Amino acid sequence: MAEQATSATTGEATCVLIPVGAQMLLLPNVTVAEILAWRRIKAFDWQPDWCAGLLGWRGQNLPVVRFPVLNDMADADIEQGRCILAMNRVRSPRGPAFYGLVASGLPRLVHLSSADVVNNRVGLGPAESASVKVGTEVAVIPSLELIEGKLSSLPPL
Repeated sequence: MAEQATSATTGEATCVLIPVGAQMLLLPNVTVAEILAWRRIKAFDWQPDWCAGLLGWRGQNLPVVRFPVLNDMADADIEQGRCILAMNRVRSPRGPAFYGLVASGLPRLVHLSSADVVNNRVGLGPAESASVKVGTEVAVIPSLELIEGKLSSLPPL
């Protein structure tokens, strides 16, 4: 609680840099519920190409998102990642409360102020909200509305 108050008064945010294929995603840490070691994902008949399948987690079946496929990236054949992030739904009132996100490496926590993040003016993919520079690294802020909207279109799991 003291960390939240300190962050609010200093204008800092705790975020997570997530390696996904050739990109780094930048998200607030509150979007990540848990980081899981890679485990078997169960395919289902009507899954879209951007969904790797279903992951059993805490008594639920989480649909697992492959961000590069959702973002129409050419190098989207990442079959297996290094880990899966259990994500909290934060934007859409519909759909699963949690979902999985394939990561190609281990995420890392970063504390950022507005001075640490610089807008990176580049073309964005369909699942991207912004591209920023965090220090010397380029990171993409994914469109959680698009991701969660796609997830809400899945039949009940």
